[in-house]
Amino acid sequence: MAIGQSEGTRLVRIDDLRRCLATAFERLQLEREDAEGLAGLLLDSELRGHPDHGVAVLGVLATFYRDGKLNPRPRVGVLHETDGAILLDGDRGCGPGAPTHAMRWCIERARERKGMAVAAIRDWQLLVAAPYARLAAEAGMIGFACTNFVPLVAPPGGRTAVFGTNPFAYGLPAQHHQPVVLDVATTVSAMQKVRIAAQEGRPMPEGVIFDHAGRPITDPGAFLEGGLMAPLGTPQAPHKGFGLALFIDALSGVLSGAGFARGVTSGASGNFLWALDVEAFLPRQEFLERMDAQIDQITQGERLPGIDELLVPGERGQRRYLDLTTRGVVPLAPSSWQTLAVGCESLAVPPPAVLDN
Repeated sequence: MAIGQSEGTRLVRIDDLRRCLATAFERLQLEREDAEGLAGLLLDSELRGHPDHGVAVLGVLATFYRDGKLNPRPRVGVLHETDGAILLDGDRGCGPGAPTHAMRWCIERARERKGMAVAAIRDWQLLVAAPYARLAAEAGMIGFACTNFVPLVAPPGGRTAVFGTNPFAYGLPAQHHQPVVLDVATTVSAMQKVRIAAQEGRPMPEGVIFDHAGRPITDPGAFLEGGLMAPLGTPQAPHKGFGLALFIDALSGVLSGAGFARGVTSGASGNFLWALDVEAFLPRQEFLERMDAQIDQITQGERLPGIDELLVPGERGQRRYLDLTTRGVVPLAPSSWQTLAVGCESLAVPPPAVLDN
């Protein structure tokens, strides 16, 4: 069976899906440019093998826009700016608009200063952190992006949620290799993976979710009734992931002036991004060559029995992205197709044509 496909998968053209999603967001009152940007963000996640942040979020976003938790036509403004830092008001927007602007600003200022530039965004739903870290890496810089989220995680020993999944991403450039891009939540699983499991009627692995009383469960439906998520780390060391979530919340929420900890609501997330010009430390070419050497040492190491190759973070998704964009198609999992079909029907948008596998 072809890459990324399983039984029940629908294969559609990339351009058709992009147009479909963009039209759906326009129906939700987004400006065309913003609708196309948000569609591209969901499509990028699908192409890289992360369906939980792809088409699957269409229904959630539609609900947030209709309920007023997200603003379809935000007026992004600059609240404060110095030579090396900028603070933006996101006005409860969503998608790549404000964070792309922020990271490009960081890249430009870092290059001018031959150093580092940082940005924070107040009240903006980032959705995915990787694209902005990747943007910096593709410019030959080290990039970082993070965001806080609605409370889902209790402190070790507690059962009152204070932090969200609070993901972060870094991007590292290289010379001959693709940039290394890691995007992870500070919880064992992303929230959307639990939603999809509930939609598909399958249990979550043990140690991922708890019920409202803090008892371990595997039923995603019970979790959606006010449950908790496990922080990244082992059961013996939950403080590691919890500590990371605290740090991300401090940068994204406390520092930006956005909602933080128990005060984060849908549409009121905060974000923090930075870009570092490597020439502040080494000539760019030397740094890129050293990154290639680091990657080679990882991938050329000895493998355990049954392991065909060793990969760096993001490499599998990048290969999938390149393969699918070359072919011009993207496979949609059954749950993703169901979400898309329901969304298209409710918004009066024709779904993309299904191709023969």
